[in-house]
Amino acid sequence: MDEYVEHMVKRKDSPLWKAALAGAIVLTLILLFLALQYAFALLLLLAMCAVVYVVWLFSNVEYEYTYFGGSFELDEVLNKSRRRKLVDTNASELILIAPKNSDSAKTEMGNAKILDYSGMGPEDQKYAYIYVRNGQKYCMYIEGNEELIKQVRRNTPQKYKSY
Repeated sequence: MDEYVEHMVKRKDSPLWKAALAGAIVLTLILLFLALQYAFALLLLLAMCAVVYVVWLFSNVEYEYTYFGGSFELDEVLNKSRRRKLVDTNASELILIAPKNSDSAKTEMGNAKILDYSGMGPEDQKYAYIYVRNGQKYCMYIEGNEELIKQVRRNTPQKYKSY
């Protein structure tokens, strides 16, 4: 189990999520008072409750990175209650892992589709994880801790660049 690494980071959230949640709750309370007087407002109240649930669910997102023996999995944890798998790669798909702003990452990126799954941490802990799947190149920004990067270097040393 020395090769198994799990790391969680909180997503960078826009302040709009907090404002949207506050606005949805206020609107729900207004519709609650209207539903006591008008029957049609009850349907609007039920719809607004669903909107509040969805906004609440997506207002607190964490990313969980799991690395084991060359395979990398990325899960999205929604408000500590739901989990969904976003990415599952293996060592054969990996092209390069390097610091986000390094020259080797910038040259290898090319026309890759960029996916930002990094957290709120410092820029020097963010890495570009570049891989190919079905002929399409992807560049995933992740926030790696020392243990995760150490295991990547151990399993695929030729694909790790520190510059």
